[in-house]
Amino acid sequence: MKKIITSVLIGVYLLSGSSDLPAQEQNEEKRQDRQESAQDRINMLEIARYINNVNYTDIYDRSILMYASSKGYTKAARILLNRGADPNLAAIDGATAGMFASYNGHARILRLLLEKGFDPDLQALDGTGALMMASQNGHTEIVKLLLDYGANPNIRAYDGYTSLMLAAQNGYTEIISLLLDKGALVDIQDYNYNTTALIQASLFGYTFVAMLLLDAGADPNLADKGGTTALMTAAMLGQTDFLKFLLASGADINLKSADGSNALFLASLNGHTAIVKELLENGAKPDSRETDGTKAIVITARDDIADSIRTRLYAGLNKELQFTENVTAMVASNESGALEAVGLSAGSKENDELVAKSDKTTAFIRASRSGFTAIAKIFLKKSGHINTNQTAKYTDLMVASMNGHADIVRLLLEKGANPGLKDNEGKTAIDYAGDPDVKVLLQGNSN
Repeated sequence: MKKIITSVLIGVYLLSGSSDLPAQEQNEEKRQDRQESAQDRINMLEIARYINNVNYTDIYDRSILMYASSKGYTKAARILLNRGADPNLAAIDGATAGMFASYNGHARILRLLLEKGFDPDLQALDGTGALMMASQNGHTEIVKLLLDYGANPNIRAYDGYTSLMLAAQNGYTEIISLLLDKGALVDIQDYNYNTTALIQASLFGYTFVAMLLLDAGADPNLADKGGTTALMTAAMLGQTDFLKFLLASGADINLKSADGSNALFLASLNGHTAIVKELLENGAKPDSRETDGTKAIVITARDDIADSIRTRLYAGLNKELQFTENVTAMVASNESGALEAVGLSAGSKENDELVAKSDKTTAFIRASRSGFTAIAKIFLKKSGHINTNQTAKYTDLMVASMNGHADIVRLLLEKGANPGLKDNEGKTAIDYAGDPDVKVLLQGNSN
């Protein structure tokens, strides 16, 4: 009987959708929405004027003021506040009227709340506050208003995120400047992954964000729990301008993560020729010694599954998620004992529980037919009994050869990469080369 061991691979998947409604139906729907919104605003004004208890709440402890703040009903909010509504009343989840106004960008209502004593540093049960919500959603006017009323820019959510980190991962440079002017700390790391504002910005190539953070003293070499730096992430994702700025700011080009990968390896793996050239010109050293190379477990997959994993990991990143979240790949051990990805599904709420019961490690995802390879951080069930010490060692030249990046193979060889280095099975780069041009290059340097 086949032995099945499940594990979890968490990646990034950006869900999108479109409406198939005919234009006439959409217009009618919009008209109805406008009518309902107008009636709702009128109803809210009546309630605000005549309700006996202005702090009345529903079964979730949500007040009338919270509803008005969320919807942007400024006149109703003003009436409620003038009648004594409590601006600091919290719902069952800790949310306040000020948080609703901040999240939705209703600056006039927020000003009314602050003038009536709203505490800008109140936090919901998940640790988020008004400033974090405004920073994440790009509401510059609200961020300025909250900071002017004394909001603390360094308050952290339950996962350790700050307003600066949320603004950085979304590229909101004006908000970042406001936060830094008010003393936001640039090198705070989150609790789960030790990511930083600079690393989050590197995911999306926000070069001007990097300029602001580095000018404020951000450490370009600060790494997350896996040893990954902003330079490595930029190299992996092809963020050329971002990488150049990091190099000019003193980023260590030869730092290695916990699995042994560095910026050059990641750029070589993913075919970013311009970045490989930039790294080599700035002193990056190709793998040339027996001790060089990156170690990770190997998970094979059908070509379609491997391609889907690569796409979700390296393209269309969702800014509201960590880099390694929201895709689940079920992995099993086949009859020979090798690990194989057997299916993918969109992320779910159950992922948090799975991750909590799992160990994080690094894996190479190899397409079974084409041999194309990607690298990913994965979570293996602690109860899975998978021997993660049985790893494969690949060099930068090997992965460039596997993936058919002839230009990169040429650059690496010119800078001293050793084509004779062997992996665990005694294979060299030429054994993994499927592209004829790559084979010719390697054969010409085999001596």
